[in-house]
Amino acid sequence: MVITTYRSDAYSRNISNESERPCLWPEEFRIDNLPTWIYADNQPPKDIRECEAKISSLEFTIKDIELQIEIRELELKTGHSRHSSAFDFEKWKIGALKARQTHLYMLNAYTYWMIKNKPITSGANSKLEKLIKLLIKDPSDFCEQAGLLLD
Repeated sequence: MVITTYRSDAYSRNISNESERPCLWPEEFRIDNLPTWIYADNQPPKDIRECEAKISSLEFTIKDIELQIEIRELELKTGHSRHSSAFDFEKWKIGALKARQTHLYMLNAYTYWMIKNKPITSGANSKLEKLIKLLIKDPSDFCEQAGLLLD
């Protein structure tokens, strides 16, 4: 079943109330163009592993919402709909799309948090840097040293 934000507090609050609620996320992990309730209603991840899990869960939820919309559209077209009318389906679809939007907002917030918190790995970049330095030095045993880097 689609988790809908259609009846959620976040959609019934007015904008002035949003700014009065305390933000749970540190300033450096917030995206200015996301609704403030994203950061007031949801805790930031505790660590990278938890963030990766939340991102994975959100990605699957978004795909599920899209699949539910597609299934119900096809049910309506084939005449075997769980909705009594096309109007009822459209009302349901509004809720599904709002839920998708909320999950996309969260995915955006968690992905941003992840990028800001993930340590910079030195794997391939480090090898490239070493290879460039080796090219600059141009030692007599360049091929042997380069071979060791690429292994």
